[in-house]
Amino acid sequence: MPENSKYDVLLVYPKGYSVAHSNMLPLGLASIAAVLESNGFTVKIVDLNFYGGRFESDLTVWSPKIVGIGGTTPSRKQSFQVANCVKDILPCTIVVYGGNHATFAARDTLENITSIDYVLKGEAEYSFLSLCNKILRNEANEAKSIAGLCYRENGHIVENRSRRINSLDDLPNPARHLFDHDYIFKLNHFNVDTEVIMTSRGCSANCSFCSASRMFPGGIKSRSMESVKAEIDTILSVKRIKGLKLFDSTFTADREHVLEFCKMIKPYNMLWECEIRADTVDRSLLEIMKESGCCFIDMGIETTNEKLLKKLNKHITVGQAENVLRWCRELGIKTKVFFIFGHPDQTIGDCLNDIRWLRNHRDEIDYFANTLGMKLYPGTSLEKQAREGGFIPADFSWANHKPKWRNLLLLEVGDTLIIENRRISVFKLMYVGLLLNLYRINFDPSQFSRTVKKIFLNHIDFIAGKIFRRP
Repeated sequence: MPENSKYDVLLVYPKGYSVAHSNMLPLGLASIAAVLESNGFTVKIVDLNFYGGRFESDLTVWSPKIVGIGGTTPSRKQSFQVANCVKDILPCTIVVYGGNHATFAARDTLENITSIDYVLKGEAEYSFLSLCNKILRNEANEAKSIAGLCYRENGHIVENRSRRINSLDDLPNPARHLFDHDYIFKLNHFNVDTEVIMTSRGCSANCSFCSASRMFPGGIKSRSMESVKAEIDTILSVKRIKGLKLFDSTFTADREHVLEFCKMIKPYNMLWECEIRADTVDRSLLEIMKESGCCFIDMGIETTNEKLLKKLNKHITVGQAENVLRWCRELGIKTKVFFIFGHPDQTIGDCLNDIRWLRNHRDEIDYFANTLGMKLYPGTSLEKQAREGGFIPADFSWANHKPKWRNLLLLEVGDTLIIENRRISVFKLMYVGLLLNLYRINFDPSQFSRTVKKIFLNHIDFIAGKIFRRP
């Protein structure tokens, strides 16, 4: 379709400040776009992380009837700026907000952001389609019948319950062809072009700081290998890749699913990375994964204090994590581990013990990532604990929250809420961060330089965004 054409739906992914997934295609928007397009709607996608045009003037050219906006909790203010911009330029255009943050802060969003007309909770592919059919094709379905739809009615907020998609195979392949940017993603430690896919949705765990299990209630729903293979073949028909990053919350939660994937992917002679939990794998499974191309695993440990692990509801032990690291080293699978420094019940001694543990396991860890301070997200059990414990006020609003100055001291530029640790001052946390980065220089100098570069560029981009107020 020519660039000067008008569209039924414009889908927008906001500018964010996270370095973790900075060059990954937003699969959620791609999936929604595919469902809309397969049902006859004209769709355009704009990822503002790579968009180089003038959004305000382009809006008038595209003239969408509906604008759908995604995003995360740290980028929610950017999502709201997009909504405000759309209403300023095209006041009659319907604005819909969805995603993980929207799911758990729907009421708060609608009460405070007047430029957003609807919020969609949970898996939104079919709900968005029903809303488009109602608005653009005058179908008779009532708003209250659309799963997950939240809206204003007679001065009140109405929240419909979301509904899981039971058969992920019914969804078309994500509409990668609608993105203007050619996402270039490389596997860590492997210089191969890589694509991101999901083979399942949901998580069997219920960690206190994560909302994945509530975002996808009712357990894990997996795609068939025929469906996954079809998506991979579609990617390979237009793009030469030699790697895959599986973006499942816990790819190894279902052993049979893992075995089926390994059997399917092995003939492709492709490297792949996945996220695991320490209690979901053993050496024999890792060996099968390695033989089919698994070259890299990501594993959340968070802390080496067993009591704190229980409070975080991790349901793993340090011994299990150490076994996984040892097995991976024996099999030649590279490893990445995640740690959180500064969660509410942690002491400075706990932090130093975790750093010692990292040093002691240097030969079994290829990459480590960490956050300074416990980041709070809506929909988590930690959010409820934070309200009850007085870490945040009872009338706290995600839409109106302004990050504290100490966020910048902790190298956090996004609009993220970091819970104050009453046992560790911000200056002690900064000391922990200094020790981690000094260790990171010795651990992997290239990792350190990349981290410093990304932090610097993100701070500059953050300041520029505040000055120019761009969407």
